[in-house]
Amino acid sequence: MKTKSIISKTLFSAILLAGFATASQAQATATATATATIVTPISIANVSNMSFGNISVQASNGGTVELDPAGARTRTAGVTLPGTPGTVSAATFTVTGTGGYTYAIILPTTVTLTRASGTETMDITSFVSNPSGVGLLSGGGTQDFSVGATLTVAAGQAAGVYTSNNFDVTVNYN
Repeated sequence: MKTKSIISKTLFSAILLAGFATASQAQATATATATATIVTPISIANVSNMSFGNISVQASNGGTVELDPAGARTRTAGVTLPGTPGTVSAATFTVTGTGGYTYAIILPTTVTLTRASGTETMDITSFVSNPSGVGLLSGGGTQDFSVGATLTVAAGQAAGVYTSNNFDVTVNYN
C-alpha cells in the first residue's frame, strides 16, 4: 500500500509538472523598437506688405476696397479708385518646413490703420489667403502664399497716408 501511495504521489507530481510545462510552452514573446522623427520647424517670412493703393471717397458716402490675394482691387459705394493707382499689392509670405507637409494659415480678424500725423483710423477686415486656410509645402519644403482683405473707408475720410502696426499671420503644421 505504501508503494501504491508513493506511485500515486509520483504520478500526480508528474502530471502536475507536465501541466505547468504545457502552460509555459503556450507563451510567446516578440520584440519591437521605438522611433521618433524630428521634422524641420515650420517658419514664415514676409516677402511684401499689403497696400491698397490710392483711394478717393465721397464726403457723404463711404464704402470699401476689397484687395484679393492676387492683388486686384474692387470698390463699393462712395469709394473710387483713381486712374493713378499708386502701389497696390497683396501681402505675400514664404513658408518653409518639411516637404510634403500641410499647414494651417491663421489670419488676423481686424487690423487698424492710423493716419500719419493724425488720429483718424480705418479698419481692415475679412482677410483671405491663397491658398485658403491650408497650404502644402513642396517637395523642397517651401510654399509662397498671398493675403488680401477688405478696407472700410468712412464718408469724408481725411486725406493722408494711413499705416497699421505690424499684424500677425501664423502658420502651424497640421
